[in-house]
Amino acid sequence: MKESSETENINGFLNAKQALTAHPNRWRKLRFNVASLDRLLCAGGISARGVVEIAGDAGSGKTQLALHLALTCQQQCPERRGVVYISTEHPFPSKRLVQMEQTLRNSSGVGHEVGKYSDNIFVEHLNNPVGLDLIYFEDVLINNSALEQCITDRLPVLLENNPIRLLVIDSIAAVYADEEDYVERAESFRRLVHSLHALQERFDFVTVCTNQVRAVVDDYDGEEKVIPALGLAWGSLVHTRIQLRRIMGTNRRVCQLLFCPTAEPAECYFVIAQAGILDAN
Repeated sequence: MKESSETENINGFLNAKQALTAHPNRWRKLRFNVASLDRLLCAGGISARGVVEIAGDAGSGKTQLALHLALTCQQQCPERRGVVYISTEHPFPSKRLVQMEQTLRNSSGVGHEVGKYSDNIFVEHLNNPVGLDLIYFEDVLINNSALEQCITDRLPVLLENNPIRLLVIDSIAAVYADEEDYVERAESFRRLVHSLHALQERFDFVTVCTNQVRAVVDDYDGEEKVIPALGLAWGSLVHTRIQLRRIMGTNRRVCQLLFCPTAEPAECYFVIAQAGILDAN
C-alpha cells in the first residue's frame, strides 16, 4: 500500500503535521508588543482565528488596549495594515488615538513622509446598534441587529478592497444590553460569530471584542465576583478571554488570562500612560 506524502491528503483529510504547513495563516499571531502581555499569552500573541474578548469594568483600559492593537498591528504587518474599528457605545476616541500614534511613530523612527497609522483605520460608529431589521439567515426570517448588518453586509465589501489585519468591536455588550429575549440573543450571537469565522477564513484577520462585566454572588461561598457580561451563550463562542482590572489610585492594570487554547490561566500587569500601553516594569 502506497504511503501518502506530506503534501497529499487522505480522502480529503490532512494529518496534524500537514495542517501546520498547508494553512499557515490559520496559526498567525498578533503581538501586543508589550513584554508582559506577550509573555502572558506565551504563544506569540492573540490568534488570527476565533473571537478574542477583552473584558473589564469602566476605566480598566479595554478601549486603550484596543487602540494600542490597532496601531501596533500595522508595525507587524506592513503589507496588511488596515484595521476596522466598530464603535457601539461612545464616539471613536480620535484624539487619544492620534496622541498614542505620535508617540509610537517617534519611537519607531517612522518618517513623516510615510502615511500615518490612523489613515489605515476604518471607523464605523453604530448609533443604534440594537436597531432591528428583518433578514433571511439559512432560509429563516429573523430579526437582525445593526451590528449583524454591518458584519454581514458592509464589512465584506470593505474586506474585498482593503487588506485588513484587525477587526475591533468596542463593545459587544452594548449591542445586546437591552435585549430581553435571551433565546433570540443567543441565536444572534451564533449568527454573528458564524459570519466572523467565515470572513476570517476568507480574509485572514484577527477579531477582538471588548465586553463589559457584571457582579454576581457565588452560590457556593456567597462571595461577590466580577465576571464578563452576556453569560454562557456568548462565552462559549469566545476563543480567548482576557479580563482587565484597575488598581485604584494608580495607572497600573491587572490583565488576567481566563482561558486560551494555547496558554494557561495567569495574570500580569501593565501601565496606561500618556504614550499608551507600557510594560509595568
